[in-house]
Order: sequence, then C-alpha cells, then structure tokens
Amino acid sequence: MRQERKWAPLLAVSLIILLGGCKNNRGAPDLDQEHSEQSTELPQVRALALLPAPMPLVRKPLPVSRSAEIKGVISLSNDPALVSGNDVLVEVLVTNLMEAAADVIVTLNGVVVTSEFGLRAQNRYIGLVSGLEVGENTIVASSWANPSLSARLVVTNHSSSGPIFSGPHLQPWVCAQPKEKWVTVTDPATGRSAEMTAPVSGLAVEPDANCDMASETRYYYQPLARAESFCFMTIEGEKPCFIPFNPATPPADSDIARFTNDRGDTVRSIIAVERGALNRGMFSLVTFHDPAQPHHAAQPQKGWNNKVVFSFAGNIWGSRRQAPPNSPFFNEAALRAGYMLATTTLTDHSSSSNHAVGAEALMMMRERIVETYGPIRYAVGTGSSGGSLTQLSIASAYPGLLDGLITEQTHADELTTSIEAIDCGLFSATGGYLSNFPTLDWQERDRMSMTFSGHYDFSHCLSLNGGRLQALNPSSHTSCGPTFHPYLQYNPTHHPGGVRCSHLEHNVNLLGRHTGPDGVTRAGHPLDNTGIQYGLLSLRNGTMSPEEFVHINENIGYYSQDHVRVAGPRRSVATLESLERAYRSGMVTDGRYLGNVPIIDLRINETSWSQDLNWRSQSVRQRLVDVHHHHDNHVIWAFHSMPPLSEAAFKTMDSWLSAIEKDDTPRLLTEKVIVAKPAEATDRCLAGTGQGAVQEMSLDAPECPVKFNLSPRQVAGGPATENILKCRLKPLDLKSKDYTFAGSGDRITFTAHQQDRLQKVFADGVCDWGKPGVGQQLNPGWMSYVNGPDAVPLELAWFERPE
Repeated sequence: MRQERKWAPLLAVSLIILLGGCKNNRGAPDLDQEHSEQSTELPQVRALALLPAPMPLVRKPLPVSRSAEIKGVISLSNDPALVSGNDVLVEVLVTNLMEAAADVIVTLNGVVVTSEFGLRAQNRYIGLVSGLEVGENTIVASSWANPSLSARLVVTNHSSSGPIFSGPHLQPWVCAQPKEKWVTVTDPATGRSAEMTAPVSGLAVEPDANCDMASETRYYYQPLARAESFCFMTIEGEKPCFIPFNPATPPADSDIARFTNDRGDTVRSIIAVERGALNRGMFSLVTFHDPAQPHHAAQPQKGWNNKVVFSFAGNIWGSRRQAPPNSPFFNEAALRAGYMLATTTLTDHSSSSNHAVGAEALMMMRERIVETYGPIRYAVGTGSSGGSLTQLSIASAYPGLLDGLITEQTHADELTTSIEAIDCGLFSATGGYLSNFPTLDWQERDRMSMTFSGHYDFSHCLSLNGGRLQALNPSSHTSCGPTFHPYLQYNPTHHPGGVRCSHLEHNVNLLGRHTGPDGVTRAGHPLDNTGIQYGLLSLRNGTMSPEEFVHINENIGYYSQDHVRVAGPRRSVATLESLERAYRSGMVTDGRYLGNVPIIDLRINETSWSQDLNWRSQSVRQRLVDVHHHHDNHVIWAFHSMPPLSEAAFKTMDSWLSAIEKDDTPRLLTEKVIVAKPAEATDRCLAGTGQGAVQEMSLDAPECPVKFNLSPRQVAGGPATENILKCRLKPLDLKSKDYTFAGSGDRITFTAHQQDRLQKVFADGVCDWGKPGVGQQLNPGWMSYVNGPDAVPLELAWFERPE
C-alpha cells in the first residue's frame, strides 16, 4: 500500500513527496479578507503581518527560445478536489524558472491573477489565489512569449461552512453569537420553532445563516522578566508566561524575551491566538508569530517549527449547536518546542460524535493553517477517552490528516464502545435483570455483575449504563446540547416527528434513514445481540451456574431504536444495509490505515466507576494484528497512581515522526513507521513503590498493577477486537465442547427444562465467533456522503488504495 501526496509541498528538498516524508496539508477560508476586516474592530485583534513582496519581476517579451517551460500547476493547500474558503495556495512548476519567471501568466477562470505570484523561498513560483467560485475553477499558467506552453489545474471550491464530503448538514443547528442571546430556532422538518439561548462565541461579529464568521487574532508576548523565572507556557492561570501584546503600542524590544524552537531558530517570544469558525464549528490555534515581521505562507516566519499538535476533547455526547472553542489548548512541551497548537470543536466528542464531520473540519483546519501560516511537516493528535476514539476513527477512515496519535484512556470508536454500554444496561439493576433475583444480597449481586461482564469492579457496568448508554437515547436532552428546547425534540407520544438526538442520529448521513411501521423516520440501526450467549465463559469456568446462564439469556432482551428496554428472549436485529454502511464508513475503526501512524497509548489504570476500561487498549492492538499480523506501531505505556506520561510520550512521538520524515526510501509508509521506531517506544508498565520512587516493568509482568479485563461480549465468547456488530450463527449444540468446563473438559449438565428454554432463546442459532461478522469489511478510506449513505470513495490525487 502506498499513499503518494502529489500536491504536498516539501520544506527543503522537493516539490512532490511520498506520504512517508513531509505530510499533506489541508483545509481554509479567505483569511486575508477576514483579518483586514477584524483589525479595525478591536485594539488587540490584528491581521497577521503584511505579506512580503515577492522578488520583483520585470515583465517584457522574451524570445520564444527562452520562454517559460511550464510543467504543471499544483495545489499546496489541499487536494484540489477538496479546497474550501474561496482561495487556494498554488505553485507553478517551471523548469527554467530563474530565467523565465517574468514570462509566466496565471489566470483564474480567465481572469489574470499573475500579480499574486512571485519567486518565494527556495526559488519556487507560488501565489495565493483568491476569489474562487463555489464549484469548479480553472487555473491556467502559460507562457507570455509562447502561449502554447501552458498547464492547468481544476480546483473544486467549497464554502468555509461546509459540507465537503460528510453529507448534508444536520438541521436544526444553533449558531454561536458574540454574547449571550436568545434566538429563534426552527426545525425545517416540522416547521416548529422555539426560543433558546445560543452558545457564546466570544468573537466580535455575528454569524451568517451558515454559522460562518470572521476569525480574530490576538497577540501575547513573554516579558523578559518572566523568561528569567519559572512560568507556564500559557496566557492564563497561575504564572502564565505570556501577557497581552498590542501591536499598536508594543513594549520596548528589550523587554521582550527571546524564544528558540527545536530547529534552533531564535525569535521574539510572541504568540498569536486565533479563533474563528469552520464547517459550522469553531476553532482555536496558538503559534509563535510576530506581527512586526513580514510573512507569507510560502515564506513562513521561523518561530513556528511547521509542526502541529491537534487536541481532541473527550466526553460522550453530540449536539445540535455551534459550540464555542475551549480556552486555547496549551501543551507545555509542544509549545516550548515551537509546535502550533490547534483544536476544532467538531473533533470534540462532546460536540460531535460523527467522525466524518470531524475529519472534514480537521482537513479544513489544516488548509487554513497552510494558507495562513505555511506548510505542515507533520501533525500529532492528542486526546483522552472520547478524544482518543475520535483520533483513531479519523486516522482509520481518513488517513493522512494525522501523522501520529497519542491516546489516553483509549477507546477504538464510539459505535463498538456502545456494545458494552448496551450489554451492561440490559444486565444492570436499572436495566432490570437483577430484579429477577430479589433474594440476592448486595455482595452476591456484585459477584454476578462481574461474572457477567468480565470486569474487575461491579461499578463499571453501572457507570456505563448511567453515562455512555444515554448517548444512544434519541430522547436524551443531553445529546441535543445544552439549552436545546425540548419542544423541538423527539417524543414518541407528543412529538414523534421531532429532532432525534443520539449517536446514531448524529451519523444519519453515514447510516441512512428508514421509516418504521409507526411512521417515525429513524437512522439505520447496526446494533445487534442475536445469538449472544451472555456469560458463556463464566459458565465454562464454573463461576456461573447453568440456571443463571439460562435465566440471563432468556430475560436479558434488547433496546428498541427508541432506547426502550424490551425484556424477554427476543433480541435486537440489525439490518444488513446498516451493518455494511457502518463498516464501510469507518464507524468501526479497523487496522488497515492505522498501521500508517505511530500510536502511543497512555493507559492509566481503571478505577471504580470508570468507563475507560483497560481492555480497550488491547482491542485497538488486536485490530492492527488482524490486518498487519503485528502491532509494531502501537505502544502501550501503562501506569497506576502516577503522574501522566504525556510529556515523555510527546517527545518520543516527535522523535518517531522526525525519523519517518527523513526516510526517503521507497518503503511503504507502514514499513517506515516500524523502521523509524525509537528505542524508547516500547511497551512498559510503571508503578510507584510507595516511597516516591518509580518501578518500571514489562506490561505482562505479574507485578504490573494494570490488568486487562474483559467485556460482556468477550465473556460471551466474542473476540478481543470487539468489532463484530452482528455475529454469524450456528446451530445450538449442547453436546459440543462449547459447553464443557474449561479446566477439566467435563460436560456441563443442563436439565431437560433448561435445554428446552435455551432452544427457545436460540431457535435461530448461537454466535459462531470463528467467522467474520455479518457485513464486516475494512473501510476503503476517504468516503464521501454527498450523494447519500451508500458512500463512494473519493478519488484523490495523492491517495492510492490497496488492491
């Protein structure tokens, strides 16, 4: 498998590179216009420094023999099919550039835009072309002396409010306002309207109808006095290194500290904090940038090292609103190295649980960075819990947007995380099962919970039931977002046509819709528990009795698509269409493209009431093994009651990606990742000794306090990958070895009555875990939902799919 980025710029060596070298650059709106507007509104909100003039070119006719030898026109912003924001950074490839640059003429849709171009760093002929129309645009570079020598680039431009490939926007959607404000929100599907408070953007201007608004940039500097003592690389909180900087009334240059990045470049210690809107979400970024210095995306300032850390926030909900960005995410180690820090709320799992929308926003964010600040060498994702699964989902389904992942409290994806939440909800006391054993004391109930679930603590199932399970409830007010008016929301009795808010409904573009017998239109339902023999492993190891096994399976039931528990022997049935769409869309993370990125998994030991269970790290690992037959790109650092290892992980990841960047061999990217792996990137377990010291040991050492448990589906015989949404069935055969004790091999005895009950529960068969799931397949990567849930793979210039 090879992924070639034929449009991506290399910083120093070449114009066109393999994916394993410098990385692709993606996503952005018309920045020059936005900044020029905002600079007159707020005293500390300024445009980025003026663009330096390109090398002057004296344009005069040249002899045909010396005319420009134009070899091509390429987009440096993004793949030309995915450009957004009405502008694009373009390079004209000219063989004899130094002698013939003045002979080049560039047009956009027939209009001359040559004045935007000039000789830039490394003698490259680059310009930022603005004024693109939504849809196809043609950029032509030709020779003035010999017009027959020309090349063209077709650029498909999209609105900065999207969508590009994620499909139609969810409606209704509440735009953020500059200040707290009541707004009228109308559901276009029903015509109902309600007043509600809008999110607060904190920006100066109101949004347009598509939630777009001009970005704002504020500057902060590090006083020399603060550089001479300890401070934190942030703008707020205790001992911040940076304080506000007003370009109109700057402090004396001697009062400004100097900063040296990991490349050895020394600049004034001034950072830009930019906030704005993209794809109906909001973004925030922080980077070293001096407003007094000239700047162009093709000649970036030296303070930024051209690397980015993207922050992914956790939690478990989605929403129907344009959430404002959190305070700028300040990563101490990354900023001290010169990294740019960036985040978008559409990769915040509390704002959006649709990974295609998140990938789209991340791509647009990358494009904005490239067009405003310069090329990206590589990008690292960081995030915990919901932030970990968003990283993994995007890296799996939209490879190339992230080059390395640092995950904490890892989950592979939201959909398969839901499996455990559903099973726990069905079993737990609030789900109804334990009420069938009213005579059990609390200790016996705790034992039963752990026997059923495979967990080390009875509280884990209760926590999943009380928290993550609600993300599947279409009537849950939380999943629509704070302040969303219940008058607009789905209610099976009072408003069956209302807005349905759940993880599946947020992914309706990926799963499709269907109308049930009750006339309610719902998202596709890929969740299924038909044939699941709950407690099978516990039955075989003797911790669950035959009667308990039978009783659980004939009573556990299922959840309807309205999240109503239906007790009894019947089970949930997913449609083949929904299953295939879930897998092809990447809602189930698989290992195919995850093999292209280094992954450092920081696994803090689970505690009581945790939803972030240890076994999920092994699930990600096994998904890699299933495809690549190894997990050499996946490192687990486990620890218990220890300070987080995020700084060490960041430095290791930077070393790893730097080595990949330097590998100019024709190896596949998956091979480069393994070859470049640093010595310190190995599995480890760290534990405190109780005296302030730290003991390091192997991950599988008996002394390691971090143990990897199971899930209810794994106790039912399912694989560690936990990626089978619906199992294939085989006949129930109580004489098979499935019903023997694991230790002795003796047959488990069921009474005739128990056998009859099991036959009724599993009339269609039980799970055959030795076979792939129904509809299970690897996602093709880079799928588009513009024309509906039966998505088509995007044909991108730089991305080649495996055979």
